[in-house]
Amino acid sequence: MRHKWSRAILLCGAIAGTSLAAGFGTVGGEVIDSKGKPVSDARVTLQGSEGGHLQTSETNAQGRFWFASLPEGQYSVRASASGRISEWRQNVWVATGRETDVTLHLKPSKPGLAAAQP
Repeated sequence: MRHKWSRAILLCGAIAGTSLAAGFGTVGGEVIDSKGKPVSDARVTLQGSEGGHLQTSETNAQGRFWFASLPEGQYSVRASASGRISEWRQNVWVATGRETDVTLHLKPSKPGLAAAQP
């Protein structure tokens, strides 16, 4: 009898976990330089289109980054590293249960560009 209850509890927990995770998506991608080579340790900024939900991350040794567990909606993403910066990639759509892939291209920073908002 105890076995049946244990299975039922595990099954309910798995179903609840799946439905919670299903409400979110992911933005992932890579940061590359002007020669198309991956940039490690670049700072990547993600912001909700309404100006909220600001997050930052750093790229790994292969120039890859991820933002997980994002509510469905539109976001803007930008990267910077060593005096170089990408344009804001706007209208990045995050769909429930999916990963949206973004490639950001670093260019030399211009004075005043770093303060510009999406």
